[in-house]
Amino acid sequence: MPRYRLQQAALLTLGLTFGSWSWAVGMQALDDSELSGISGQTGITLEVDLSVTANAIAYFDDGNGIRLEGFRVGSASDPGGPAYHQIKIDIGADAALNLDYLVQDRRIEFSDVRLVGSPQNSMGGVFLDHDMEGTLRITPGGALSQQGYTFDSAYSVRNGRLGYRTNGNEVFLDGVSLDVSSPGMTLDVDGNALLLTSPSVTGQYEVAAIRYSNNPANRGVSRDASSGEWLPSYGQLQGDFDLSKETRIRGGGRFGQQGLRIDSHTEINSANFLYLTNGNPLALRGITGYLAADDLRIDVAEDWLGRDALALTVDSFHGELNVERVELGSAGRSIGAVNVNFLFADQVFNGRQYTNALYLQGGGHADAGQQGLRLAAQWSLQLADLSYVDDGNRVIFSGLQSWGQGDVTVNVSREGALGGTQFFDGVRIGFEGLEGGYRINGLRVGDPDAPLQGGTELLLALGVYPAYDFEIDGHITLGAGGPSGEGLTINSDIRIRNGSAALIAAPYDEGQGEITQKGLWASELNYDMHVRNMTLDITDDGFAIITGEAWSTMDVGNLRVGAKDGDRSFGRFVIQKYEQGSSMTISPGGAGNVCVGGAGATAAACNASGGNWEMRGDEGITISLKQILARAVDDTRRNALTWETNRQLGPGGRPVNDTGVKLVLNDIYTSDGDGTDSNTFGIRTDLSVDVYQTRVVKKSDGADAAGVFGYRGDERIMDSGTAAGYRYVSNPTAADRANRPLGFAVQAHSRFKELSINNVDLVHPQGGAATAIYGVKLQNVDLRANLTATPIQ
Repeated sequence: MPRYRLQQAALLTLGLTFGSWSWAVGMQALDDSELSGISGQTGITLEVDLSVTANAIAYFDDGNGIRLEGFRVGSASDPGGPAYHQIKIDIGADAALNLDYLVQDRRIEFSDVRLVGSPQNSMGGVFLDHDMEGTLRITPGGALSQQGYTFDSAYSVRNGRLGYRTNGNEVFLDGVSLDVSSPGMTLDVDGNALLLTSPSVTGQYEVAAIRYSNNPANRGVSRDASSGEWLPSYGQLQGDFDLSKETRIRGGGRFGQQGLRIDSHTEINSANFLYLTNGNPLALRGITGYLAADDLRIDVAEDWLGRDALALTVDSFHGELNVERVELGSAGRSIGAVNVNFLFADQVFNGRQYTNALYLQGGGHADAGQQGLRLAAQWSLQLADLSYVDDGNRVIFSGLQSWGQGDVTVNVSREGALGGTQFFDGVRIGFEGLEGGYRINGLRVGDPDAPLQGGTELLLALGVYPAYDFEIDGHITLGAGGPSGEGLTINSDIRIRNGSAALIAAPYDEGQGEITQKGLWASELNYDMHVRNMTLDITDDGFAIITGEAWSTMDVGNLRVGAKDGDRSFGRFVIQKYEQGSSMTISPGGAGNVCVGGAGATAAACNASGGNWEMRGDEGITISLKQILARAVDDTRRNALTWETNRQLGPGGRPVNDTGVKLVLNDIYTSDGDGTDSNTFGIRTDLSVDVYQTRVVKKSDGADAAGVFGYRGDERIMDSGTAAGYRYVSNPTAADRANRPLGFAVQAHSRFKELSINNVDLVHPQGGAATAIYGVKLQNVDLRANLTATPIQ
């Protein structure tokens, strides 16, 4: 492209950004008062009060279109007023164009985004408020030739707001401050692509609050227009970054001749990110890595159901992120380091081809109103590894894969019932016909080449399964405000159908290709979950989750060992839960000093008792759970366990529920055991998680599966000088003990004051229920355990 065309494009862009008032008033001669705002001693200074409106701005791609409606640029504080702009233009001796600019009280907004083929629905509206000051220098000559350009840019944003609005409700970033410096950016034409290179983009940002409003009279204000009170906040954000980036932009979409193709690579040289509630941070410090998108296409096209959409499709999206320290709480204590690398790319899962595509449509949930966002999504996570480093010791959740397809809706909603659907205050994320799944190949401890091992089942305490297939409908609504001040309040209703969840799972690939993943499976799973007024916030001690009320029914059609679709089954299990006031706190620091296999508060006392004294360090994670099992309210809100066997077979030889014999443990609840109805203690469990060396002994004489010989009771010692990487030692020295194998270590402590079962019934399909035991109580139970997962040899 000739240089003068690039100059014309640059000047046109500047005109649209800073001087687009001609859209509204047309070309007119300037009178004396207007000329007084222009000076030209060492350049030109323009002062403009800018107010621009447009009914719509449309873009068409292969006959399909998208419209930005209700477009406006003007004052942020006065809906009918202009925004002040000052631009100083100067041309240097080196032919560089120098711009100094100042923008005050500007709002850029549009009320609706609509697809031309579906005008009845809107994606919602967006607004951006800001004051802005900066410089831009444009110099001839790019990275490839003198036909390109070099840009040096620096700017600051203050008093910023960025908001999203649907049906009179809005969520927005408030009090945004941003400082960015990006010297040496270059723009070149490379073949059929525009090449934009940014060797250094540095900056820092702060968001004073993330606010929510359900008052239609509020339009991007911090205080409610009716009450004058501050709008509730989800919390604050802070951070800084140092990036390098290269982007290639080409014409041509995936679904026709027109469209846009983007290939980009972003290097994260350093970054820090903080999320705070009431001044207490969750901090990700020392972030490095990269993100890359290969062949990202943007089209206006139809999704797989023929619905008009703004389509984003990508051949592959991959990256790696390293977090040096994850800190929780005001004291700045670290739980350790985290690393994740991932590849989203086309893959076949369960005999079906999946890709990565996102189709943006208007409307959201059908009952929420005309405005909202619907994301028809398909994803294919071909491979990911997630590692956690605790005091220098590393555990890797290896071979994570995920796939799925369905609709996700987004609405900013207010509490109330509309069209038979209950809505809550906040950002509602809905799921409609979403089918998907994930699986983890196993754990590796130490490095990526370590042998696969079990241990993923230890995540069950957090509700994370090693493998899961599901069909999901429902919603999660994220409200603003925690138990006191900033934070999140969650209300949700989730329905899972035709699921399969692994409670214990073997690898799906042991190095010789994919195999059937064996394990203990909850198959033909139907799961209904409901949460009311669950709060999340950061406290002095860590990350706190408090549940107001939660109830669920997990109906496991068959509990199987082996393949998830095998023939043999333990029968059907129905688990119902009903909790009030339960909580979970995640705190930095693991078990600390532990006596494993013995008793003693010191190393000497522990060793004398036959135990092994382990000093597991300062990092790690402690998860404190308190489960308050409430008395039954009805057949849905109760704690119960049902086991059904000997069911009759229906069509296709499948067992028919409620045709067999049942054992029912009904109305299970906790209490404080003081003779009153007090129920505040519940079941308390502390899980301290570390990655640490552990003592592993041989179970029998002879060679193990790797061919390493040893005697029963010999201890395994890691030794890189041996073929298998370890050897067996009868009497390990201190040097040997320093090379014990690493493991995924969990120290558990569970206790309760009183747990009651109201009645135990036997239910026959013809004879009905008969109470076998009435009234069972367990009191003052205290259980302790140390579990360490290492590879089996």
